[in-house]
Amino acid sequence: MRRYLPYAVIGAVFIMALISGVLFFRFHQPPIVRGTTANGKPGAEPAHIRGLATAPVALEEFGDFECMPCFLLWPALRNLEHDYGDRLAVTFRQHPMIEHRRAPDAARASEAAGLQGRFWEMHDLLYLSRSQWARADDPRAVFSVFAGRLGLDVDRFKKDLDSAEIAQRIKADWDRGESLGIDRTPVVFVNGKRAQLQSDVEQGLRADIDAALDPSKTPKN
Repeated sequence: MRRYLPYAVIGAVFIMALISGVLFFRFHQPPIVRGTTANGKPGAEPAHIRGLATAPVALEEFGDFECMPCFLLWPALRNLEHDYGDRLAVTFRQHPMIEHRRAPDAARASEAAGLQGRFWEMHDLLYLSRSQWARADDPRAVFSVFAGRLGLDVDRFKKDLDSAEIAQRIKADWDRGESLGIDRTPVVFVNGKRAQLQSDVEQGLRADIDAALDPSKTPKN
């Protein structure tokens, strides 16, 4: 028995060292830094966020589904979401411009889908199929078809389009946009800083995200 004692002591020391190392690593990891948003009115709560809310980079878009530049921005954001994964959280805020006649109904359609847990699916479908409803005489009829395609309760969807809850959510997002001086769409903030959308919007936003992740990569003017 005694001849095994040294091995037992060595094993115990190894285990204690391993436990100490795990505890040291756990308690000395740098804190997780959550992405920040621009100071202003709060907007609709809960917000529509795609990605981890605790991601180190928070991208907030104020968009209009009928807006052509927003339509062109959409695939760029999807690429960025794919490439940055858990490091990026994307929030969409409603800001339908008054010059776009169908934009308010499109905003309501996305929010009505959101009440059934399918906001982002409707968001993507509205952009993907923009040509189907942007010139339609009755865009709500098209939106109801989309709701059925997404497996929503269509009767509830139609009722929710004019609900006070949805009107309040859209107004809250609009008020947040107004408090931040937004007068057009799309407008994008990256960690609270308004992005200067360039002709190559994806590369421009990629540079902003990289700078937010590592300030040493901030583009030089």
